[in-house]
Amino acid sequence: MGRSRTPGRPQPGRRRPPRRGERRGPTLVGPRPGRRRPRPSEDQGGGAVGSSPRPTAPPPPRSDRSHLVTLLTERYGFVGELLQDPSVEEIIVLGGRRTFVVRNGTKELLPEVVDAKALRRIADQLLAGTGRRLDLASPIVSARLPDGSRVHITGPPVTRDDRLNIQIRKFVLAASGLAELVERETLTPAAADLLATAMRRDATILVAGAPGAGKTTLVNCLLREVPPDRRVVTCEEVFEIDADLPDMTQMQTREAGLDGTGAITLRDLVREALRQRPDRIVIGEVRGPEALDMLMALNAGCSGLATLHANSARDALDKLVSYCVLAGENVAIPFVRATVASVTDLVVFLRRTPEGRRVDEIGFVPRQLDHDVFTLEPLFVRDGHRLEWTGLRPDDPRFAAVRWDR
Repeated sequence: MGRSRTPGRPQPGRRRPPRRGERRGPTLVGPRPGRRRPRPSEDQGGGAVGSSPRPTAPPPPRSDRSHLVTLLTERYGFVGELLQDPSVEEIIVLGGRRTFVVRNGTKELLPEVVDAKALRRIADQLLAGTGRRLDLASPIVSARLPDGSRVHITGPPVTRDDRLNIQIRKFVLAASGLAELVERETLTPAAADLLATAMRRDATILVAGAPGAGKTTLVNCLLREVPPDRRVVTCEEVFEIDADLPDMTQMQTREAGLDGTGAITLRDLVREALRQRPDRIVIGEVRGPEALDMLMALNAGCSGLATLHANSARDALDKLVSYCVLAGENVAIPFVRATVASVTDLVVFLRRTPEGRRVDEIGFVPRQLDHDVFTLEPLFVRDGHRLEWTGLRPDDPRFAAVRWDR
């Protein structure tokens, strides 16, 4: 008869498999019941039983600003320190050989000089995280930095091999509203009331001026007057518009990929904006055939707000027609001129002066009498240092409540 086997006991010559949590040699097969592994942050030695964890030594005192400047300098080189200088409005680096900054509208030369490799590293760091790239296939790049500044970089083969250029435009003078522009004497109270009424009553405004005249700042201030029930859709090459509205969608263009596909143009964004049920369409900067798409959108019942480069308020209307012609050969100029006049209500022209950015003229676009020349009624014109009301009132019931004699 064979030897009877007792259940639960290991047989001779056979090794019982370890139970969960049982030690065998130096290795623990599983966690012990009722025990947990200490966290790395807990005190695991040296202290008395029941003592509190060792306090972490606080970092050495250091001002937030100096710490941020150090971090930016380590990443962007000498450009990082300029980015944190509140007096600097614009930074221009020409191939690392010359560096200019603009303070209070005045350009000055700095002594900083860097070699081509260091400048290329700074350019790459500026574009890191923006979704933009700088290479032989894409030598011209515009992007928005985390602080809202706009960087524009041009490199080979557009420039010489050793002349990579970096230009950064900061928004250090951004105002919080039209009232602040009145305090800075950019506007008068009456002109500010006119523009605020235009935004509340869904009028279309063109903001024109030279580069750096303060167009984007004025657009941001105007958007703060939009009623909260309006839906706003913005279209930009690079995000610059900064307004906190309850119902606003912002879109920016995208460059083509390495395979040459996937580009999203400003024209694409304007057409897409119409599918989003907008009450107001905002174009960051009109400078091409997207002007025709904008006019078609405004002619469909939307109000608009756009900026463009021009030398006067009347010149802005003519330039808008020129941009529309770029959209194709079959664009009829008489139709474009009539459409521009029918959808545009106000034109605001800004000028950059040694005293600062100033609104130079505000004009109303009435019903046109001549199809070859735009008729523009000047409502406010700058006479010396002050923006004066001309005495004209627009023939439009939306502006009946404007307080012209403020």
